[in-house]
Amino acid sequence: MEYIIEHYTLNLIDQEDNSCRTELSPTKGQALLQERRKLYIIHYKGEILYVGEANHSIKTRFQRGSTSFNYFIRKGKARGGYKGYKWLNKEYNVSRNLSVCVAIFNEKYDHNRSFIEAIEGELVYLVRKKLDYWPKFQHEIHFSNYDGATEIAEQILLNI
Repeated sequence: MEYIIEHYTLNLIDQEDNSCRTELSPTKGQALLQERRKLYIIHYKGEILYVGEANHSIKTRFQRGSTSFNYFIRKGKARGGYKGYKWLNKEYNVSRNLSVCVAIFNEKYDHNRSFIEAIEGELVYLVRKKLDYWPKFQHEIHFSNYDGATEIAEQILLNI
Protein backbone atom coordinates (compact mmCIF):
# COMPACT_ATOMS: atom_id res chain seq x y z
CA MET A 1 0.00 0.00 0.00
CA GLU A 2 1.43 3.29 -1.03
CA TYR A 3 0.54 6.38 0.98
CA ILE A 4 2.17 9.38 2.58
CA ILE A 5 1.46 10.99 5.95
CA GLU A 6 1.22 14.75 6.45
CA HIS A 7 0.57 16.73 9.62
CA TYR A 8 -1.37 19.98 9.88
CA THR A 9 -2.66 22.37 12.51
CA LEU A 10 -6.34 23.26 12.33
CA ASN A 11 -7.39 26.43 14.13
CA LEU A 12 -11.08 26.88 14.84
CA ILE A 13 -12.01 30.55 14.81
CA ASP A 14 -15.28 31.28 16.56
CA GLN A 15 -17.64 33.94 15.25
CA GLU A 16 -20.05 36.08 17.29
CA ASP A 17 -23.08 34.08 16.11
CA ASN A 18 -21.52 30.78 17.35
CA SER A 19 -20.57 29.78 13.83
CA CYS A 20 -16.97 28.86 13.17
CA ARG A 21 -14.39 29.07 10.41
CA THR A 22 -11.31 26.93 9.98
CA GLU A 23 -7.73 27.88 9.28
CA LEU A 24 -5.33 25.14 8.21
CA SER A 25 -1.55 25.33 8.27
CA PRO A 26 0.82 24.81 6.68
CA THR A 27 -0.77 26.05 3.48
CA LYS A 28 1.17 23.65 1.24
CA GLY A 29 1.14 19.87 1.04
CA GLN A 30 -0.14 16.92 -0.96
CA ALA A 31 -3.37 16.80 1.05
CA LEU A 32 -4.11 20.35 -0.11
CA LEU A 33 -3.16 19.96 -3.76
CA GLN A 34 -4.46 16.61 -4.87
CA GLU A 35 -7.90 15.16 -5.31
CA ARG A 36 -6.83 11.84 -3.87
CA ARG A 37 -8.35 9.29 -1.48
CA LYS A 38 -7.28 10.09 2.04
CA LEU A 39 -7.99 9.46 5.68
CA TYR A 40 -7.78 12.31 8.14
CA ILE A 41 -7.49 12.05 11.88
CA ILE A 42 -8.43 14.99 14.09
CA HIS A 43 -6.70 14.89 17.45
CA TYR A 44 -5.89 17.08 20.42
CA LYS A 45 -3.08 16.43 22.91
CA GLY A 46 -2.93 12.75 22.01
CA GLU A 47 -6.69 12.14 22.08
CA ILE A 48 -8.18 11.12 18.75
CA LEU A 49 -11.43 13.00 18.25
CA TYR A 50 -12.52 11.97 14.76
CA VAL A 51 -11.45 9.84 11.81
CA GLY A 52 -12.78 10.68 8.35
CA GLU A 53 -12.35 9.76 4.70
CA ALA A 54 -12.29 12.13 1.75
CA ASN A 55 -11.44 12.33 -1.93
CA HIS A 56 -11.28 16.13 -2.10
CA SER A 57 -8.46 18.30 -0.88
CA ILE A 58 -8.44 18.37 2.90
CA LYS A 59 -9.08 22.13 2.83
CA THR A 60 -12.21 21.61 0.70
CA ARG A 61 -13.38 18.83 3.03
CA PHE A 62 -13.07 21.06 6.09
CA GLN A 63 -14.74 23.99 4.29
CA ARG A 64 -17.74 21.82 3.38
CA GLY A 65 -18.03 20.51 6.93
CA SER A 66 -17.85 24.00 8.40
CA THR A 67 -20.29 25.42 5.83
CA SER A 68 -22.85 22.80 6.85
CA PHE A 69 -22.15 23.39 10.55
CA ASN A 70 -22.56 27.15 10.13
CA TYR A 71 -25.81 26.68 8.19
CA PHE A 72 -27.15 24.52 11.01
CA ILE A 73 -26.08 27.04 13.68
CA ARG A 74 -27.61 29.97 11.81
CA LYS A 75 -30.80 28.33 10.48
CA GLY A 76 -31.45 25.63 13.08
CA LYS A 77 -31.82 22.92 10.45
CA ALA A 78 -29.53 20.55 8.63
CA ARG A 79 -28.21 21.45 5.19
CA GLY A 80 -29.09 18.54 2.91
CA GLY A 81 -29.48 16.32 5.97
CA TYR A 82 -25.96 17.10 7.23
CA LYS A 83 -25.19 19.30 10.26
CA GLY A 84 -21.46 19.49 9.71
CA TYR A 85 -18.69 18.50 12.08
CA LYS A 86 -19.77 18.29 15.71
CA TRP A 87 -16.20 19.00 16.83
CA LEU A 88 -16.55 22.56 15.47
CA ASN A 89 -19.10 23.39 18.18
CA LYS A 90 -17.32 25.13 21.06
CA GLU A 91 -19.91 23.79 23.52
CA TYR A 92 -18.90 20.19 22.72
CA ASN A 93 -15.24 20.84 21.95
CA VAL A 94 -13.49 23.61 23.86
CA SER A 95 -10.19 22.82 22.10
CA ARG A 96 -9.76 25.37 19.30
CA ASN A 97 -6.26 24.43 18.07
CA LEU A 98 -6.40 20.89 16.75
CA SER A 99 -3.89 18.64 15.05
CA VAL A 100 -4.65 16.78 11.83
CA CYS A 101 -2.86 13.74 10.49
CA VAL A 102 -3.65 12.96 6.84
CA ALA A 103 -2.82 9.68 5.10
CA ILE A 104 -2.91 10.34 1.33
CA PHE A 105 -3.16 7.19 -0.76
CA ASN A 106 -1.62 6.43 -4.13
CA GLU A 107 -3.72 7.32 -7.20
CA LYS A 108 -4.53 3.65 -7.87
CA TYR A 109 -6.92 3.88 -4.88
CA ASP A 110 -8.80 6.93 -6.17
CA HIS A 111 -11.72 4.75 -7.27
CA ASN A 112 -11.60 2.25 -4.42
CA ARG A 113 -13.47 4.08 -1.70
CA SER A 114 -14.64 0.88 -0.02
CA PHE A 115 -11.03 -0.20 0.64
CA ILE A 116 -10.13 3.17 2.15
CA GLU A 117 -13.32 3.07 4.24
CA ALA A 118 -12.27 -0.39 5.45
CA ILE A 119 -8.99 1.11 6.66
CA GLU A 120 -10.98 3.93 8.31
CA GLY A 121 -13.18 1.40 10.13
CA GLU A 122 -10.18 -0.60 11.27
CA LEU A 123 -8.44 2.56 12.46
CA VAL A 124 -11.43 3.61 14.57
CA TYR A 125 -11.68 0.09 15.97
CA LEU A 126 -7.96 0.11 16.82
CA VAL A 127 -8.42 3.35 18.75
CA ARG A 128 -11.10 1.59 20.78
CA LYS A 129 -9.06 -1.57 21.21
CA LYS A 130 -5.62 -0.09 21.93
CA LEU A 131 -6.47 3.26 23.52
CA ASP A 132 -9.67 2.13 25.27
CA TYR A 133 -12.04 4.79 23.92
CA TRP A 134 -14.04 5.58 20.82
CA PRO A 135 -13.13 8.86 19.08
CA LYS A 136 -15.34 11.41 20.83
CA PHE A 137 -16.98 12.84 17.69
CA GLN A 138 -17.14 9.69 15.55
CA HIS A 139 -20.64 9.28 14.08
CA GLU A 140 -20.21 6.21 11.94
CA ILE A 141 -17.70 3.74 10.64
CA HIS A 142 -17.84 1.33 7.70
CA PHE A 143 -16.60 -2.18 8.26
CA SER A 144 -15.62 -4.28 5.27
CA ASN A 145 -13.36 -7.27 5.01
CA TYR A 146 -10.29 -6.35 3.00
CA ASP A 147 -6.94 -8.06 3.29
CA GLY A 148 -4.35 -5.64 4.60
CA ALA A 149 -6.75 -3.00 5.98
CA THR A 150 -5.93 -3.76 9.62
CA GLU A 151 -2.18 -3.65 9.02
CA ILE A 152 -2.39 -0.31 7.23
CA ALA A 153 -4.58 1.12 10.00
CA GLU A 154 -1.98 -0.01 12.56
CA GLN A 155 0.79 1.75 10.61
CA ILE A 156 -1.24 4.96 10.38
CA LEU A 157 -2.04 4.86 14.11
CA LEU A 158 1.68 4.76 14.85
CA ASN A 159 2.21 7.95 12.81
CA ILE A 160 -0.44 10.14 14.41
